[in-house]
Amino acid sequence: MVVKWVETSCLPAASVTDYPSLAFGDANCAAVTRSPVCTVLPELSAATPLPAPALQRLSRAATRHPLLVERSLARAQEQAERDQQVLAAADLLYLRFHLAEHAGRALDLREALSRSADRLEQWPERHGEQAARLAEALGRAAYQTGDYLEATEQWSRALDLAESASERRVGVAARVGLGQIHYAMGAWNTGLRFHRDALLQLRPLNDSYLAAKVALNLGVGHLESQQLEDAERQFSHGLAAARRGGHREFEAEAHWHLARAALSRGQLPLAVADCRLALDIATRLHHHWLEGAASRTWTEIALARGDTQSAIRSCRHALELAERIQSRPQQLQAHLQLARLLEQQDQPAEALQHLWKYLALREHSEQQSQGIAGRSLAPQGPLDPASVGEGGSGTRSPSAR
Repeated sequence: MVVKWVETSCLPAASVTDYPSLAFGDANCAAVTRSPVCTVLPELSAATPLPAPALQRLSRAATRHPLLVERSLARAQEQAERDQQVLAAADLLYLRFHLAEHAGRALDLREALSRSADRLEQWPERHGEQAARLAEALGRAAYQTGDYLEATEQWSRALDLAESASERRVGVAARVGLGQIHYAMGAWNTGLRFHRDALLQLRPLNDSYLAAKVALNLGVGHLESQQLEDAERQFSHGLAAARRGGHREFEAEAHWHLARAALSRGQLPLAVADCRLALDIATRLHHHWLEGAASRTWTEIALARGDTQSAIRSCRHALELAERIQSRPQQLQAHLQLARLLEQQDQPAEALQHLWKYLALREHSEQQSQGIAGRSLAPQGPLDPASVGEGGSGTRSPSAR
């Protein structure tokens, strides 16, 4: 029944019999099928009960009507659960999470992901692929909030499950995540090794989404290691892959990182142009994580231009976005930036408030590092996002997503 529903998901409502919740009316269907080919939803392996042609139609629909597709996926997931279609329900939830994450609402589905993962644990030999996907998504949710220990556990589990189920895409994504954990600890060289391994695993796949993701993360490691030419090369690869697949969020992220690289070189006009592009796309996509990260880079650009008030406004906006999506790492960095800026503006009282909040968030980060340090995965050392790591640059920005 689920397969039949998905196969008719973009047909007029009158044609849908079993699962009408994802049917579009004639007008909406015509609109979404004429939209540019732009894969918003992640690719699933051939083992999924959801057929690839229908998923491609949904991806095209989501480029214009993401909320409509997300709500329809939610209703379809509920129907699949009522019909005890466990695999289909898990894959539908994973697709929902992907859309919600890019709208800054990843945490809304964290409990649902956990419940679905618990259900799949009853049949690990049958549902390894779906369980791997859910663990990878749970790792991303934990990483967003700065819960690095949980993210490490989820991504390690996702990698084990993916290798057992021969699910190469999830294996690549999990390796990217584990590399990001090392980046968060300032262990840039170790993180790069994870991302190079992800690149090797990616090569047999024709997946522009993962290609962009891996390239951008490789670029981050090179940038923080002061290898600017290698960083810019990887960011350009990521930009090309994003444009090839129509992944606007990665296109924006590539421009953000290119702005950071240009700023490191003192090329202010290039930094301004790329950061403006990143902010424009992120704002249009309602991608709050990326908008907040690029706003913090705009703070640095404004300072380089001698516009302190613009820098403060941009940093306050970054903090507001970080609080909205409950991103502790971004809050930490924004509080530190504001404390320094306000102190320079002779506003010691407000500067001190931000400094205290920064210290509280830093304490949470150090607690996370103590949990990770005991694992063979991670190197020893404090988890301080404001510190210099292995060849770090002294001012950290969040890793690529």
